[in-house]
This record gives sequence, C-alpha cells and structure tokens, in this order.
Amino acid sequence: MITLHHLNKSRSKRIIWLLEELGQPYEIKRYQRDSQTFLAPPELKQIHPLGKSPVIEMDGQVIAESGAITEYLIEKYAVDTLAPARDSADYVYPSYLKIRVSERLGCFNSRRINERMSATF
Repeated sequence: MITLHHLNKSRSKRIIWLLEELGQPYEIKRYQRDSQTFLAPPELKQIHPLGKSPVIEMDGQVIAESGAITEYLIEKYAVDTLAPARDSADYVYPSYLKIRVSERLGCFNSRRINERMSATF
C-alpha cells in the first residue's frame, strides 16, 4: 500500500489525483502548516530530510517531490497509457515537464518572499 504524506496547501493534491486516476489503494497521513510561518511541521523531517510534502512511502522506499513521485508512479503503473515507455523516442517528456515547472517556480517564490517581507515590516 502507498502512504502519502499530505501537507495542506502543497502539491500533494496532484498526487492524490494521480493515485485516483491509477486506481491504486493509498493511505493519507495529514499534516498542517504553521499558521504564522506557513512552514511544514517538523514531523515531516522524520519522514524525509527535506521536511516537505508530498512524500510517498511505498515498497520500502521514500520518494519526495511531486514530479519525481509522478514519474515513479506512472512508470510503475501506467507506462504506455499515461506516458511513453523509456525506450521510446517520445520519452523526452520529463525534460519538458521540468523546464516548465522550474520556469514558473521563481515567480511564485518571489511573490511569497515579498508577502512575508511586507507582513514583517
């Protein structure tokens, strides 16, 4: 069984969606962000050194980051249905997926930093 460590207001919602699409049984362990700092609780560092969510535990492995989890689950349960096989010429999709995420991430992080700074000063 897959255990998903779910943090409110995180990217773990997309992992819930994927698990539902795949029809895989899973258990959710829920965590709440600190209402003042918006940080994840320290308990998540006991699951994975990053101390962030999403994280899944499965088959004795602990996997963090929504992109890595998505790739792992698709390769395990949905090759040729949700993604091309690794030996296919079409397997370049992960690089495009990661370019898109990293391209936008800076904008979101800058906004969050500005929001925190304006609340402090």
